[in-house]
Amino acid sequence: MNDSSHSIQTLTRPRPWLVALVAVTLMTATYGQDDHDAHDHSDHGNHVEAAEQDGAHADHEGHHEGEAHTSAEHSEQNGHDHAQEAEHDEHDEHAEHEEEDHEGHDDHEGHGHDEHEEGVVSISADVLREFNIILAAAASGVLHEEVILPGEIEFNREQLAHVTPRYAGTVTGIKARLADKVKKGEVLATLESTETLRPFELKAPFDGTIVAYDITPGETVEAGSALFALADLSSVWADLRIYQRDLSKVRKGQRVVIVNGHEGPRFTGTITYIAPTIDKHTRTGLARIVVDNEGGEWRPGQFVKGSISIDEHRAPVVIPRTAVLTHEGSTVVFVLTEEGFEPRPVALGKSDATSYEVLSGLEPGQTYVSRNAISLKAEMNKGSFGGHAGHVH
Repeated sequence: MNDSSHSIQTLTRPRPWLVALVAVTLMTATYGQDDHDAHDHSDHGNHVEAAEQDGAHADHEGHHEGEAHTSAEHSEQNGHDHAQEAEHDEHDEHAEHEEEDHEGHDDHEGHGHDEHEEGVVSISADVLREFNIILAAAASGVLHEEVILPGEIEFNREQLAHVTPRYAGTVTGIKARLADKVKKGEVLATLESTETLRPFELKAPFDGTIVAYDITPGETVEAGSALFALADLSSVWADLRIYQRDLSKVRKGQRVVIVNGHEGPRFTGTITYIAPTIDKHTRTGLARIVVDNEGGEWRPGQFVKGSISIDEHRAPVVIPRTAVLTHEGSTVVFVLTEEGFEPRPVALGKSDATSYEVLSGLEPGQTYVSRNAISLKAEMNKGSFGGHAGHVH
């Protein structure tokens, strides 16, 4: 078949899309006639003719471009395209699923690494010394069941004297002032008798410190007036108030630890006196301890606390209170491991003024931080905000 006959056959062959277009046009025209009775039938012919001309023109352009395909070929091509798209979508979905699995795996690995970094603090020996971090080995100990009583330091009234003149007289001289330390027999003041006009002296009855005086040069004083108060402060009294619920627990001779604040002095002694009556104002009893004060650390008027041991309890693991901290809502002790210091949750049992019994979380022989563990906690808190904190050199 020559080229001319092929062209004629191509032009005269009915095109499926053209037939469909004509059918749609006629259907539209029919519906239009039902809805619009005034519509002219000649317009339908014009529409059909225009559609045929447009289709022929489009078919002619398709012939020049070499795109004359049959309906079967077009369907086959479309089916192939849809299959490729489905296969491509399935491949994308599989790749996306693998990527999500891979990301989840990365997250899991990263999570484990962060826990390891944040759960341990590694520091050098120099830093331990710098922050005075003290280590100890967990061991057994004795806890003392105690009663804690409030109290106050008082003068030892067996070593307190009020210096008074034997005669009425006029003060002619003052030799000692408040807080002066004097020796036994030392002159404190001179006076002149108002009756005989003869001079006489006031002397210290023992070694001590002037803790009060009420004397003015030139004034006239009566015999027996307290002009000086002299105290031997080498010992003082700690008077503790006993609540009524504890009266039956406190006895003479019991061991007592007297403390003055967290960083103040500490004294261990025994109860030397218990008052036989109850104070009518405070409704409390009185226990007295004689406190050695050669160093002058205890001063009358200071408030103190007394811990009276009323029973003892031995435990397999006993640690000082300074070792216990709160971390992320748990009670912990910093324990030394191969990686560093780990905040180990512990269960505590009985306690006294200085120590705790450990029921679980710390075994005998394990090394832990007994003092200044707060420095390790501060370093761990730095690490919780990112970076590589937790390793201090």
